[in-house]
Amino acid sequence: MQLPSFPFVILDTETTGFVPRVHRIIEFASVRVEKGAIVDTYDQLFATKEIPPVVQALTRIRPADLAGKPTVLEKKEEILEHIGRDTVIVGQNISYDLAMLKGEGIDLTDRHWIDTSMLASIVFPELESYSLGYLSKALELEHMPPHRALGDVRATMGLLAVCYERFLEVPSDLQEIGQIIMQRSSPGYRAFFDALPEPKKKKAPKWLQKHILEGKEVGSGTARPNDSVGRVIPKLPKPDKGTVELIEETLEPNVLDHLIAAALRDEQTTHWIAVKNLEATVYRRKFPKGVRVLHPPFLLPDRDAVKRFAQQETYTEDEATLAIKLAWYEPAVRSDFPLHGSEDAVWSAKIACTEASPTYLEQFHDLPTVVLLDHRQLLTFLADPNHPAHEVLGKDSHIVITDASMLEDTATKAYGWYAGVDDLRAGAVGHPLLTKFVDLLQLWVEKTRHFQDLRYVTKGDLTTPETKGLRDQLEVLVEEKLPPRIDLMLRALADFLEPEALGDRIAWIETRQNGSQSLQSVPDRIGNLLKQHLYGQFSTSLLIPAESSETHKEIIPLGTTTRTSQLALPPLQTPIHFPEESSLETYLTDPPRGKTVLLIPSKSAIEDMFVKHVERLEAQGVTLICQGTSGGQGRMQAEFQASRAPVLWLMTPWTFEGIDLMPQTIDHLVLQTLPFDHPSHAVLSKRAHHFRNAFEEYSLARLEHRLFRLLRTFSRFRTKKGDVSVLDERIRSKDYGKRVARYLEHFASGAVEEKEPRPAKKIPALKKKKGEEGQLSLF
Repeated sequence: MQLPSFPFVILDTETTGFVPRVHRIIEFASVRVEKGAIVDTYDQLFATKEIPPVVQALTRIRPADLAGKPTVLEKKEEILEHIGRDTVIVGQNISYDLAMLKGEGIDLTDRHWIDTSMLASIVFPELESYSLGYLSKALELEHMPPHRALGDVRATMGLLAVCYERFLEVPSDLQEIGQIIMQRSSPGYRAFFDALPEPKKKKAPKWLQKHILEGKEVGSGTARPNDSVGRVIPKLPKPDKGTVELIEETLEPNVLDHLIAAALRDEQTTHWIAVKNLEATVYRRKFPKGVRVLHPPFLLPDRDAVKRFAQQETYTEDEATLAIKLAWYEPAVRSDFPLHGSEDAVWSAKIACTEASPTYLEQFHDLPTVVLLDHRQLLTFLADPNHPAHEVLGKDSHIVITDASMLEDTATKAYGWYAGVDDLRAGAVGHPLLTKFVDLLQLWVEKTRHFQDLRYVTKGDLTTPETKGLRDQLEVLVEEKLPPRIDLMLRALADFLEPEALGDRIAWIETRQNGSQSLQSVPDRIGNLLKQHLYGQFSTSLLIPAESSETHKEIIPLGTTTRTSQLALPPLQTPIHFPEESSLETYLTDPPRGKTVLLIPSKSAIEDMFVKHVERLEAQGVTLICQGTSGGQGRMQAEFQASRAPVLWLMTPWTFEGIDLMPQTIDHLVLQTLPFDHPSHAVLSKRAHHFRNAFEEYSLARLEHRLFRLLRTFSRFRTKKGDVSVLDERIRSKDYGKRVARYLEHFASGAVEEKEPRPAKKIPALKKKKGEEGQLSLF
C-alpha cells in the first residue's frame, strides 16, 4: 500500500443522525500515518440517551454496548492527542464528520483536510458511485466491519492509497496543471499534490481518455428501416397545425429508435423529438447520422464562463476539484466527466450555459431533419419569441413529445421561476455584495417560512418592508457582472418577489431534509400556455400511454382539437398478478428466486423494513438494498447488478421510473400499494381544484399514467420470465381499484389492437472548433 509521505490522520464517526448538536456521535476512530506508515490507531464508543433503530441496524451498535461509556467531551483531549497537531485530516465526506465533531465541542474546521470521495471522483471516472461501501466493493478494499468507525477508517486508508497510485499515472503536463490549481486552494489538497513525485508517464492513462466514459454506449448508430418483426417502418405522421395528434404507445422499450427511424424517412420535415430526460436518454446510446442532440444549457459548459473560472485567484475545495476535472477531461457536456458532491452547485452557479450563451446557441446551426432535445428546453425557447431557435423552427417543423404523460410536470418546471439558496451561495464566493444579499435572503426565508418545510407565499409576504428591501438590492445586483447562471437565477428571484406576478401562479418556499432551500413559482394552469406556445403554433404529436387519450385534461385544455392513433409497434406481454394472500412481509420473509424490486410508497416505510429484516436476510445470504440506507442511485444500481441472487431492492415508485440497468436484470416487480401522488404536493394539490371530481379526473388519471411508465421501465430491464405483482387490496375492494385492474390487465394480455386513426375531434367547451482554446490550457 503506497501512501503520501506527509503526516495525516484518517478519521470517521458513527452518529445517531445527520444534524450537528441535535444528533450525537456514538463512535470515533482514527489512524495516524507518518512517512507512509501507521503510527497510531484509536477507537472509542460514547454514551448517548438513544440510538435510532435504523442506526442500530446499520452499525450493529446496541444501547447495551454504550452502557458505562464516556461522553465525547470527556474524551476530547484524548481524541485531539490521537489526531495530532500538525496532521492533515483525511476522511470520506469529511466535512460531515468535522461538523458533527464541532457539534460535540471539538472544532477542527480550521485544520487542513482532504475528502477522499472527491479524490476518487477525479481519478476513477468509470465508477458509478463514490460512496465508501460501493468503492470498497469495486476496488476490493478492506472494509471490516462495515458501517463502523474503525472499519470505515481502514477502507478510507485503502481508498486513499489507490487514489494516490492513480495520481502517479498522470503525465507531467496534467500534474502541473493540478498543482497550479491547488496552489490557489486549500492547504490540505495542496499538500497532497505537492507530495506527488515527479511523473514518469508521458501519455495520459486510459482512464483519463474520453472513450472510457463514452464507451458505455449501446446501439449501432444506424437507423433500421424495419421494426423488430420485419415490417417496414412508415413515415412519422404529421398532423395539421392546430390538431394535436395523440399517439398511443405500447410497452415496447425501443420507442425512440422507432420514432427516429420513422422521422428520418421524411426528409421534407424537421422533426423535433422531445424526451423527458435528455441526459439519461443519450447516455449509453449512439444515434444515426442525421440526428442532432440539442443539449439544454444547464448541461453545457459555457466557454467564457470556464475562462473566467480559470482566472480566479482563489478556489474553494469544491471549486478546485471541479477546476482540475475541467482541465483534465475538457468536457463538451456534463456527462463527459465525473461531477460529484457540491461541485454540482459550483457547476450550476459558475460554469453552465444560459439560453444566451454562444456555446449553447451554436447547436442550432445547420440542423438536420431530426433534432433530439428535452421537454423543458423545448418549452422554454418556444415561450421566448426572441430565442434564436425560432429562426429554424419553420412552418414545416413537426414537434413530437415523447412521455407526454410527464408533460404537465416538465412544463411546470419550464414555465417556473426557481432560485436555490445553495446555488446562489456557491455563486457568491468572492463577491461581497452578493454574499450580503444571500445572507439577507436567508433571513427573509427563515422569517417567512416560520419553521414550515413547505410554505406557500402570499401577497402579504411580498409587500413587507423586508421584501421591498430585497427587491431594491436585486435591482442593483442585476446590473453587476455576475456569472450568467447566477444572473438568470436573480432575475427569476426578482419575478418571484414581485407582488403583481403572484395572481395566476403558485409560489412557495421549500426546505428539504438535507437543509437545502429553494424559492419556486409556477403557473397554476399549464394547458393554456401549451396551447398558446405549442399546439397553436406547430404541428404537434404527443406520445401517451395506451387507452389514455381522455385523461390528459391538464395539458390539453378545452377547445383543443385532437386525433388519436397508435404507434406501429408490437405489444409486449407482461404477466401481471393480483395475489390475495401475499403481502410485503411474504417477500421479505421468504424471498423469491432471482432479483426482485419492491416498490414502497415512502422512505420511512422502507427504513422500517430495513430495520426489521436486514440482519436475518444477511444471515440467509440474501442481499437487501434499500433506498435511503444503501447509498445513492448509482451505488444501488451497481450493487443490484453485481450481487448474486436472491436480491431484494426496496425503493419508491418515483425512483424506479428513473433507474438505469442492463437488460435482462429484474425477475420480479412488486407494487405494495397503488402509487398515487402525495395529497399535499405543493403544485398538484392546488391544481386538483380545477376539476369537479378531482379524484376521478385528476388523481386516478395521473396514477394510470404512472403505472404505465412503471411497466415500461420494467419492460426495459425484465428477464424473459419477469412478472409484476400488485399487492394493494384496494384493487379488489374499491370501485376505482377495479378500474385500475382493468387498465393493468390491458397490458397483461398484450392485446393492444392496431386501430385506424380516429377522426379529429374537438373537446367540447364546459465539438470544439479547430484552433479554439482548450480548457486544459485555460488553467
